[in-house]
Amino acid sequence: MRYTIIKNRVLSSAAMLAFLGMAVLLTGCSGSKETVRDGGKRYQRAPIKETSEETLKLETMMIDAKMKQELDLEESAMAIYRMILKQRPDHSAASYELSRLLANRGMSDSAIVYARQAVANGGDNVWYSLYLANLYRYTNQYDQSIKIWESILKCRPDNPDYYYELANDYLHSNDAKGALSTLNRLEKCIGVTEEVSVQKIKIWRALGREDKATEEIKKLADAMPHEGQYNGMLAESYMANKEYDKAKEYYDRVLASNPNDDYIHFSLAEYYKAKGQQRKAFEELKNGFETSTLSSTNQLQILTNFYTSDEFYGIHAPYAFELLDIIMKRSDDSITFAAFYGDVLMRQKKYDAARHQFALALTKDSAKYEIWEALLISELQSNADSSLLQRDAERAAKLFPLHPLPYYIQAVNAYDAKDYNKAITLATRCEQMGFDKGYLEAETYMLLAECYTRMKDNRSLDYFEKYLKLMPTDINAMNSYAYQLALAGKALGTAEDISKSTLKAQPDNPYFLDTYAWILHLQGRDKEALPYIEKAIRLMQPADEEIMRHYEEIKK
Repeated sequence: MRYTIIKNRVLSSAAMLAFLGMAVLLTGCSGSKETVRDGGKRYQRAPIKETSEETLKLETMMIDAKMKQELDLEESAMAIYRMILKQRPDHSAASYELSRLLANRGMSDSAIVYARQAVANGGDNVWYSLYLANLYRYTNQYDQSIKIWESILKCRPDNPDYYYELANDYLHSNDAKGALSTLNRLEKCIGVTEEVSVQKIKIWRALGREDKATEEIKKLADAMPHEGQYNGMLAESYMANKEYDKAKEYYDRVLASNPNDDYIHFSLAEYYKAKGQQRKAFEELKNGFETSTLSSTNQLQILTNFYTSDEFYGIHAPYAFELLDIIMKRSDDSITFAAFYGDVLMRQKKYDAARHQFALALTKDSAKYEIWEALLISELQSNADSSLLQRDAERAAKLFPLHPLPYYIQAVNAYDAKDYNKAITLATRCEQMGFDKGYLEAETYMLLAECYTRMKDNRSLDYFEKYLKLMPTDINAMNSYAYQLALAGKALGTAEDISKSTLKAQPDNPYFLDTYAWILHLQGRDKEALPYIEKAIRLMQPADEEIMRHYEEIKK
């Protein structure tokens, strides 16, 4: 578990290192009383001993080393610092500066050695300790940085920033309890605050202790009763604990104090759904969508998160679809969601309304074939004008020449216009493309079979056979196939068997009776055929011309 507590007043590790380099120069060996600042407070060092010749010499060397640092002559500077430490091993400022130079070169272990010397010899200089803590943190030695922060807090217990830093390092070392203990200590110093409480809530939830997180929220709500948002947070926490009655109490408080809250009705909907009261959940959602000032994008996100996909399109579809209608009617950006809305309308078999939505979606983005296909299907299902269907199919075919549906639709239109050659050309193109997972395969074969039938071309038989392999129970296609076999004078026995099976399924279908009678006639069995053709005429009044012609031939 890793959380980083954010506190604007705390310097980052990199910033701290840079700042310390400017803040500390000759501490630990100067000759006068010095006042330092820490966290807005002032601390005075004890008087130091009288300046000696050795001390002056060391200070001169320190100044020389710092100047070389400024000129980027780091090797020379390091050499001087080492000379100082050779003469005075307890010179904290030289240890600190040498440590910084080593750290900049990535020599972390050596940097830590000298930083520890600076802390040990620096008296109450908190900056050295801060620097060392950040070095330990940089090298992921959080157990050591924790010790440093603890020592700093012993001297500076009233600085909140240090508690945050310590809590962070406890978290980085996967010690959540240590972080919580530190934040509790901070709370004793500054009282209950949102900043601290929120961090504690996050930690408790990461530990899976929602009960403890709830306690923190309640403490925050009690400390700041004028802040209504905490009632909502507390209600959500009770919801997470499945303490629904307690959650409802705090949701009602939010509603009473702020009835215009954009989210309260959605929160209540979650409550009622958890209680299994779907109708009330729907009513709260409806109330929320009708009164909310949220954008349609946010409302759609709420709706689609509230219902799972199975619920949205299944058991709760009536509720979900009605709510979607409300959102879309008030939408400030209908075009963006038109394709999604069109899909929902298609599922409700509102094909004409769906067609309008798909057309709207294409005004924004015409580069998605899926929307073109949805538009064409909705136009087919809504019995749109053939000229409109033809226009859109041609446009789709031009944009997406490798998809079969636009060509199939044009082929059907050509068939309806009795332009069978054109219909065959377009349908054959679909066949040549191949049928992905069988899509439009059977339909294309049947269309080709019908076109060749109209042209009295025996190639119709091949396509009837292909179609019936895919759709073996289509008795209308079986009847047409049997009749075409008979007309071609081929396999009359097979034709008779197929026709007999259609009659078994529908013994009173006049077309099936006519086909069977005609097959018997072609075999010279008019006496057997006559009862069937007569029955067909009785069932179809008036009988069509072809059946009457067959009757006249059979009764001769």
